[in-house]
Amino acid sequence: MKTVRFVATILFYLTRILASLYLITFVYAAVVLFLSFQSDVIGNPIVITADKRFDILYPFTDIPFLLGEYTKLFILEMLLGIGLYGVFLWLLSDVFLAFRQSKLFTSDSVIKLSRFYIVNLTVPGIVFLLLSLFSEFSEERSTMVMLTVLHFIIGIFIFFMASIFKQGVELQNEQDLYI
Repeated sequence: MKTVRFVATILFYLTRILASLYLITFVYAAVVLFLSFQSDVIGNPIVITADKRFDILYPFTDIPFLLGEYTKLFILEMLLGIGLYGVFLWLLSDVFLAFRQSKLFTSDSVIKLSRFYIVNLTVPGIVFLLLSLFSEFSEERSTMVMLTVLHFIIGIFIFFMASIFKQGVELQNEQDLYI
């Protein structure tokens, strides 16, 4: 079990750092793009080209950070992707946190696993349906289908794990009553 805790600890910190970076990027990009829609804000770190493309720059530099089409649909897709993967990684880090505990089968672990599988079973499908209403069929849609299916499979797998953990909590509670 020491190996599992060691690997879970490394993965917890890795996914928590990545989640933080994704969420910071989401907030930064959302603020910069929101300000670009309002007016020509002096010092706003974005370059909008004549062919309706944008470059969001690293803060306090002229180095491009995020690139894309300056259309509302592309911006919505980009922000949803970055923000939701930030949430996904944060919830995944919570799953790894559950495996770091000395007592594996706890109610808190079941809650963390349940949040993760519920989000994976619902959010990608909802986002796919919403974006399908506004976008044309393209290679991006087939990528969205693959990602939705992948998240659904992850959700089912974690659902099974959450059920096992829930039964483990019940068995531990019964055993505690007998002792």
